[in-house]
Amino acid sequence: MKTIVLWPVVAGFLLVSGCSSGEMTTADGEAGTSVGQEATPSENSDAEFAEPCDPSAPHPKGAFEFAPQVDESLPQEWRTEFEVILANLQQVAPISQCVHDSRDPDTGALSVRSPMSIYAWNSAVDNPWSDERPGMGGASISGDGFDTWMVLEIPQDEFEYDSLHRYSVVAHEYWHVYQRGAWDAQGVSWPDWMWEGGAKVVEELYIAEHYGQSEFDQNLRPVIATALSNPADFDRYESDGGAVGGESDINYNTSAFMVLALAAELQDTLNIPEEEAFRLVLTAPAAPESETPFLDVFGMTPAEFYSSLSQYPATESGEDWFEGDVVDASDVMPSNDLTLERILESSP
Repeated sequence: MKTIVLWPVVAGFLLVSGCSSGEMTTADGEAGTSVGQEATPSENSDAEFAEPCDPSAPHPKGAFEFAPQVDESLPQEWRTEFEVILANLQQVAPISQCVHDSRDPDTGALSVRSPMSIYAWNSAVDNPWSDERPGMGGASISGDGFDTWMVLEIPQDEFEYDSLHRYSVVAHEYWHVYQRGAWDAQGVSWPDWMWEGGAKVVEELYIAEHYGQSEFDQNLRPVIATALSNPADFDRYESDGGAVGGESDINYNTSAFMVLALAAELQDTLNIPEEEAFRLVLTAPAAPESETPFLDVFGMTPAEFYSSLSQYPATESGEDWFEGDVVDASDVMPSNDLTLERILESSP
């Protein structure tokens, strides 16, 4: 199958965490087959460990680049729109250059490579890069301890049914890169619902602005009511014993609801504008190495926030395809004119 190799795109980069010998992990917490042996710091680094990075200062290594590889199985319309989406996101949400110093937490090896490959293809065909990257599938940021890359396998059904997810998934995976640049370089840990819920909110904000519709129009239905009986379950991915990405987090809707609810809570408790509340939640600018980042940034503990979620009433789903009660999330939906640009340009 012929592959179309696009231009290098200046951007930031993502280090996938927790990559051990024999296993490849992704930004969405999924596992796949490793494509390389484990590296050691001496094999793959310039120094034992990177110095702390100032995200506001130019980095001596400059910006990273993306190297998109888009298979011809994808329609020309998608390929064209992909270029536009990537350029828009890089303009509005440039990724911290501190990811130059990201390292594999197990080996200390520099597993970030520039340019970062993006592999995109239609699910109607097999992985076109099976020799180079065996086992790729779905959508993720994946790594093997030596390298990281973005995977965009676009389901054929999304073309047949004109699903906007074929475009919003690009924004979702890009935001995982942004999160790593903003958070990992500062040595700060956040609950997994902030990772996936944040990326879900960003992708819906993007398509709401650029395509005039999103899942916000249906209040993210379904946000399963019983899932919020123990919100702390969403601190971890399902693969790690938690709930993020599991049956109670359909399309990451529950994680996204928690992000939206936190933004709403901050507007009330801190008396700040909507865009400023969203900036705090999506970028979470904690001090480096903070031991209590949630309290430092949001002025409340995770437990205090989780207790606030009980205020949202449950209602019947009203959908033929889903039985059970759902959370009435209408009160936390963002304003129709809220954009990612407004959020990121809001004053601290």
